Amino acid sequence: MQDARRIQRLAEVTALIGTMILIVFWLVVATFPKFFFFNPLGGSNTLRRFELVISTIGWIGISTIVPILLFLMAYGKNGVRKYLPFAALLYPLSLIVSQITIYVQTGSAYISYLKNFPIFIFTDVILPVLIMFLWHDLKVKPRVDL
Repeated sequence: MQDARRIQRLAEVTALIGTMILIVFWLVVATFPKFFFFNPLGGSNTLRRFELVISTIGWIGISTIVPILLFLMAYGKNGVRKYLPFAALLYPLSLIVSQITIYVQTGSAYISYLKNFPIFIFTDVILPVLIMFLWHDLKVKPRVDL
């Protein structure tokens, strides 16, 4: 009985976290549409275009795919757990690679956006870390009866 209650509570919390991620990230997107909605193929630098496409796929993954995966897990589909790291880390990793590329090409990185718009500290740093903690904690652990 206790295990069933714990599992139900975990499912509720997982669904709640998924809902919060979906709402908060899309509110950030709605607040800064020019930061997220642009033509990633518009530049002349092939490497930069590729990075921007990956970044676009990444933010869609963390803002929408991660919550869907969490909803599915709350529904009992634990097999989707293996996709959480990919969906959660593609965006911040693409940002890191993009920052390194910009720094190598121009000599200056575009990091000041984190200071100017601190909400991006949440979307770019805290949220992926939170999802990875959640991914780790949602492991299906075999029950050991003594």
